[in-house]
Amino acid sequence: MKILVVIPPFITLPAAGHGGTERIAEGMINEFLRRGHEVTLLGAGNNKTEAKYIQVFPKTISEQKFDSAFVEQSRPLRIETAYIAKVMKYLVDHDGEFEVVFNHMRGNFLMLPLANFLKTPIISTLHLPLFDEVVDVLSQFEITNMVTISNAQRKPAKGKVNFLATIYNGLNLEELPFNESPKNYFFYMGAIGEHKSPHLAVEACKLAHVNLTLAGGKIREPYFSQKVKPLIDNKQIKFVGEVQGVQRVELLKNAKGLLMPITWEEPFGLVMIEAMACGTPVIGFNHGAMSEVVSDGKTGFVVQDIQGMVRAIGKLSQISRQACRELVKEKFTYQKMVDEYLNAYEKARKKQ
Repeated sequence: MKILVVIPPFITLPAAGHGGTERIAEGMINEFLRRGHEVTLLGAGNNKTEAKYIQVFPKTISEQKFDSAFVEQSRPLRIETAYIAKVMKYLVDHDGEFEVVFNHMRGNFLMLPLANFLKTPIISTLHLPLFDEVVDVLSQFEITNMVTISNAQRKPAKGKVNFLATIYNGLNLEELPFNESPKNYFFYMGAIGEHKSPHLAVEACKLAHVNLTLAGGKIREPYFSQKVKPLIDNKQIKFVGEVQGVQRVELLKNAKGLLMPITWEEPFGLVMIEAMACGTPVIGFNHGAMSEVVSDGKTGFVVQDIQGMVRAIGKLSQISRQACRELVKEKFTYQKMVDEYLNAYEKARKKQ
């Protein structure tokens, strides 16, 4: 098939560090190409991809610096909406040239009014949480072709939205080697903010008398300075900042367990399947998609609070690291993900 993939205008491929949406889009592209499909990518900046690349804007938003003394604060948002407008123009001009469009932009619901007038089905993946205003928009359309990345993500819709499918995120198992023999530390990796609550991971590890390594970018202040930095002693509790590439994989595969003390309704949590792919079990608070991604008692523990996390740390030896790897192989690979997207395409095509 001829397939068009649209990514947000924030970072380029290959995605490094943060950029979960982009990593999923990249994995989709590579798997489609591996199967012999013809793929075109729409993006911003200098994306390096085996797909045919159409550059919408020469720079990504993250590559630009905006001085608030001279530029309005809404400039990044205005660039993003200008980008979406150009993508929509491209879809109109090239309507019928592709069998399907896979849309990963965070404002992808803006496509819905246009989609009714195009021959090519637009399948949009919702990578972020839903809230009332977005639900209100989605509920106005009989056909949305919207894909959620977990069933938990749908809860705010309360049955008002006609979703196309739930498709779990995937990964490349070859990039995440299995390790049966971890080192003597637990691991946290993610944004350093109140919603992810890494300070609660620190508290749990102190109570359990185990070591913890914290990794993450997107440091939010004053949260970090007030609640995390004072707890770092570089002995029991270490902070290594944002990690990428080989360092990221080494930290994941050598950890005894990944701690996820999230206090928000996270739609998926890509780091959890990355950890389990390496054989590292996950202990996480029961919010968002936690209970969909982690098999409680088999690949980790889904707990309610710090006390539950401490108890789970104490019995983590009950978890088979091989079982963690097998679950990812069964449910969370790019191959499985693309199979599901192709099924979603067939469903959308019949509605068109």
